[in-house]
Amino acid sequence: MKLNVTNALKDPGQEYSFQGEQTIAPQEISGDTVSFDPVQLRGVYSAMEDGSSVTVEGCIMTTAYGVCANCLEPASVQIEADFRETFQRNGDPEDDEIFSFEGYTLDFEKLALSYVLFNLPIRMLCREDCPGFMDGSDDEECLCQNEAPMQRPFAALQQLLAEKSEQNEQ
Repeated sequence: MKLNVTNALKDPGQEYSFQGEQTIAPQEISGDTVSFDPVQLRGVYSAMEDGSSVTVEGCIMTTAYGVCANCLEPASVQIEADFRETFQRNGDPEDDEIFSFEGYTLDFEKLALSYVLFNLPIRMLCREDCPGFMDGSDDEECLCQNEAPMQRPFAALQQLLAEKSEQNEQ
């Protein structure tokens, strides 16, 4: 989404409202692909007296789609976050710490991506009480209970150390 801020730059201090949407490409996050509905943005903006910056504040909303961390079924999460950021005129567009603009237009792509990724949960779940992998039987027994016992590659070494410790104590 591109926002023309000409009026704010001509009338510093005056707040103007805006709303629009920004698309975000699917992102690779921790080995999983997460996709997003178009991000809805709404809020207000105003320019500083000297025209060196424009402050925007508002709300960002979207839905993220990925896989459930417990059962690998499709999962989605609603994302809604408030933001307040300052866009610096002629700032370094490669600097991840600031938002910059040139001319009279703000580009919300970097802001939308930053806020959406920052507000993603660490683990997506298909539902809050997802039990994880199920074997599909009537009693819905968890598959992890039926797995082979965990292999412990250093168990023999641990046993040798325990035996040596006992011998030293005698």
